[in-house]
Amino acid sequence: MHRTTTATFLLTAALTLGDELSTRAAAVLQKNCTGCHGAAMKMSGLDLRTADSIAKGGENGAAISPGNPEKSRLFLLASGTEQPSMPPGKKLAPADVETLKQWIAAGAKLDAATAMKEDPAAALSKMEERPILPEERNRWAFRPVTRPTVPGAGNPIDAFLSASWKAQGLTPSPEADKRSLLRRVYLDVIGIPPTPAEVTAFLNDGAPDAYEKVVDRLLASPHYGERWGSHWLDLVRYSDSGGFEFDVNRPSAWRYRDWVIPSFNRDRPYDEFVKMQLAGDEVKPGSVEGM
Repeated sequence: MHRTTTATFLLTAALTLGDELSTRAAAVLQKNCTGCHGAAMKMSGLDLRTADSIAKGGENGAAISPGNPEKSRLFLLASGTEQPSMPPGKKLAPADVETLKQWIAAGAKLDAATAMKEDPAAALSKMEERPILPEERNRWAFRPVTRPTVPGAGNPIDAFLSASWKAQGLTPSPEADKRSLLRRVYLDVIGIPPTPAEVTAFLNDGAPDAYEKVVDRLLASPHYGERWGSHWLDLVRYSDSGGFEFDVNRPSAWRYRDWVIPSFNRDRPYDEFVKMQLAGDEVKPGSVEGM
């Protein structure tokens, strides 16, 4: 009985110590790591909130080698052994580094009770407190706009596509016949097919700019705004009624629809398009358009 009691005590103590270690490790990760690798964003594809996501790793491979801190990328970066040191802009306290080391050495367990269920809003707030990383500053949206050299003659878009095909060893499909080409451009630009009369007129037009004339005519068509404005209206969840259970009418909703469609037809600049929707009454006070 004495031996059994002692063994049970030691097992309970070991489990308790393991649970405590998991809890402390989770607290270190949540305080220092999940702002970049959690609910708000997963830099390098790495999520450090749960055992499954930690085991999965990210774009740079496994973050942890259970039982071996010295081969665990998370520990090497958190301890500053390898660069770039993590978290960015600050150094982990030695006690926190030691906690991560012991936790990984013990198998890096993280049960459901200690998994981090972080609120995205709180995670975003945490991100605002850290410095911006070089890889973030290098994203395409923050780079200066430059005009690249067109890699060939003719239409610039075709030239870039052709260069990309060649670089990847690809061969384009054969050029479409005139009837197929006309149907495609009608469906792409205005969302409806050409009439039989329009097909006949295009087939009989032998001018070298016959296709360009069709494109210009479709871009000038009011159907262009209807086709492409519908994507924006879908994005902002436009509807003439509430829909579903509380299907209340919105008798003035059409005014917004009839503002969006002409905006596309007029090729209204995007910055003005957004400003008018956010603060139209301030941008154009007293104007019907700004209401």
